[in-house]
Amino acid sequence: MDQRRFVIMGAGEVGRYLARGLSGEGHIVTLIDSDPAIGKRVEDQLDVGFVLGNGSHVPVLEKAQVARSDLFVAASASDEANLAASLLAKSLGAPRTVVRVKTSEDVTRFGRVYEKNFKADLLLSTQLLTTTRVLNYVLGYNTLDIEYIAGGALQVRRTAIEAGSVLTQVPLSEANLPKGCLILAFISEGRVVVPTGSDRAKVGDDVLVIGTRDTISEVERRVSGHSQRVGLVVIAGGGDTARTVINGLEGQAARIKVIELDRVRAEALAAEFPHHDVIHGDATDMSVLASEGVGDARNFIALTGNDETNLMACLLAQELGARQLTALVQKSETSTLWRKVALLDVVSPRTIAAERIRTYIDSNYEPHIVSFENGAAEFIQRRVHAMSPTEGGLLENIEIPRGLLVAAVMRGGQAIIPRGGYRFEVGDEVVLFVRREEIGTAQLLFPGTDSD
Repeated sequence: MDQRRFVIMGAGEVGRYLARGLSGEGHIVTLIDSDPAIGKRVEDQLDVGFVLGNGSHVPVLEKAQVARSDLFVAASASDEANLAASLLAKSLGAPRTVVRVKTSEDVTRFGRVYEKNFKADLLLSTQLLTTTRVLNYVLGYNTLDIEYIAGGALQVRRTAIEAGSVLTQVPLSEANLPKGCLILAFISEGRVVVPTGSDRAKVGDDVLVIGTRDTISEVERRVSGHSQRVGLVVIAGGGDTARTVINGLEGQAARIKVIELDRVRAEALAAEFPHHDVIHGDATDMSVLASEGVGDARNFIALTGNDETNLMACLLAQELGARQLTALVQKSETSTLWRKVALLDVVSPRTIAAERIRTYIDSNYEPHIVSFENGAAEFIQRRVHAMSPTEGGLLENIEIPRGLLVAAVMRGGQAIIPRGGYRFEVGDEVVLFVRREEIGTAQLLFPGTDSD
């Protein structure tokens, strides 16, 4: 990669992680932060520039020479400041911006609105990234990977096919899978095959499935060959991240228990999830964990707002016999230590966000790409324009090669898995699943870029 210039607002975990890696590769990096103490630490520990001030103020951005940057990253602790800084950076000449926000709803429901109005090329939710990572750990018995696309309205799961899968018994056209889902590919020994209706999968293959949350879990169970759900899952903490994880486990876990220390929050959770057990109690109290049967839990997930509480709760759950442990840990240096000394999965939201931004940089600024098998196939997102060859046409009448699938369409804020009778309209945001050799065809049928 040629030398580039990066301006990063926020010298916290995300900012420092990015700055350290990018500067180590010879790039020119400038960090912005309003805390003088952090500035001193940056100057002592990193080979980067530093500007003291609020990155949502024009003079500060000008001092950081944001107009000369290849990318501006707004990763401070304030969502509002990050969004404002993105808009100002673009108006000052920054070619691209990345904005980090906290809640998943900002991305899943309003992502395109924020991207359009605040000129953000990539909007990331630490909560959504964290939830995805937690679910990947918890559902790891057969789900190899989960990705959220189309603004989070759809899930893509890569699932291992085992004996008993319907896809090994009948051709795909006879699998009778529910509406709202689509089989995208079979993956075998590094090869990505976009199947036709006459194809069958083999035991040992992986399958890529896209679908709505209402259908994806049932489809996954049928195509994988697994008939059982995850057993008892116990969650310590009842904050926003816990709620998104509970929603993600709906239909996947046989039973969910939540232990929350704050009575008001516990009562609110009980009202929101009446079919799950919500306990008002201390997750670091061994007697509470024992009385709630944590020793029988398949998964224990600690999602409180305190690193020490999460780690202590996991150690106690481990002592009682819980089989798989996952802890939310904010400090990256702490998470590395606990991975070494304890048998648990550690999720660091800021590190995950930094890794996603780095992926965006390394992919040459492709904001919505999810790739498979080292780029053998990937998702790309395009918008239908008035001059697009597909505008006004029916999907079934468009000559599309086997290595290209219209996986989903976003129209009017709704996610659609299109069938043959779907007619494309101006403004449709089309999610394409494309093998590498058909990317040129995808660009001809749906010209433009992801951000157009």
